[in-house]
Amino acid sequence: MSGLYIHIPFCTYKCSYCNFYSIVNMNDREIYRKYIEALISELKLRIVNYKSYIETIYLGGGTPSVLNVHLLKYLLDNVLYIVYSHNKNKELIKEITIESNINNINEEYINFLESIDNIRLSLGIQTFNEKSLAIINRHTDKKDIIEALKLINKSSLENISLDFICGLPLNSENQIKDDILFSFDLLPKTKHFSLYYLELTESLKSKWNVFLPDDEKSVIYYKKASDTLEGLGFKRYEISNYSIENYNSIHNSHYWLLKDYIGIGVSASGCYNDNRYSNIKILKDYFDYIDKNILPIKENEYLNIDDRKKEFIFLSLRTVKGIDIHKYNNCFNEVFYDKYCKIINDNKEYFNISNDYLSIKKSYFDYADEISILLF
Repeated sequence: MSGLYIHIPFCTYKCSYCNFYSIVNMNDREIYRKYIEALISELKLRIVNYKSYIETIYLGGGTPSVLNVHLLKYLLDNVLYIVYSHNKNKELIKEITIESNINNINEEYINFLESIDNIRLSLGIQTFNEKSLAIINRHTDKKDIIEALKLINKSSLENISLDFICGLPLNSENQIKDDILFSFDLLPKTKHFSLYYLELTESLKSKWNVFLPDDEKSVIYYKKASDTLEGLGFKRYEISNYSIENYNSIHNSHYWLLKDYIGIGVSASGCYNDNRYSNIKILKDYFDYIDKNILPIKENEYLNIDDRKKEFIFLSLRTVKGIDIHKYNNCFNEVFYDKYCKIINDNKEYFNISNDYLSIKKSYFDYADEISILLF
């Protein structure tokens, strides 16, 4: 089983901290429609040589909700037709996630989401602190967030994920904890939270230096927020993700389990047939490639067995369960503990060790990326 990622690059504005490829203030319906047709064409080109069944679809960005509901429906209808024809089994689509912006939440948009089977709404809030939102160039007022969450709460939507960022400018010790509690009070049927540390370029760190909590304070703030989520019944299952039971992100779990996936759209990435690719990042060039029925690849990297092992270890250790020892042994035809026994014993204070899994202890989990490199 695998996933399909669809990149929608359009945004009405650019958040200062965002590193994803996006195109701001285009607001051109003809370009939007042309882009959707190009996405459909790229999927047709790629799926011919794709061997896995697709069970999840993820529309990310950018801001997918910038497209009006008619264009989104047209895109999704065509994508589903192609995927169902490939899978030959409609029931295999377990989850369809659409990232959305607070400013696009209205009754028409919610009605559209309610019409989609197995829909999952991912909503970026980041914080309710309006001064902080202004600094990071996020054009959202607290009252807009409140109204959007109230509207969603009245709907039949159930699979909802909210995003928050820890360490934003003007964050105080209880800011994110209070933000989480406030959002959950407004939208108690939320099933998933993503809680991220703020990642900045050096120039932004310098520019915002006077507003930013230091790294040690950010760790304390994050722990408070994490403890708050666990107190509400959300279990941490990956380094930045928490969910109610049975509501883990199926699509994102594909990445951590090293499953194949297709990525379509300008700047999108994918990985299948032991190749990782990334698409070109200029919209005009993307259109030119698709018009010629050529895959719009900028970079293509063959992943050898050592690359796959490193990725398996790195991504698995970002999950609470950790490395599935039996899966490693079967996938790579070698005994994990035979190969890594000395390294693990030399650093055993970091690990939970069992016959079935190797995972990082809770007290060190925020340093999972650094610890996993010990095994490389």
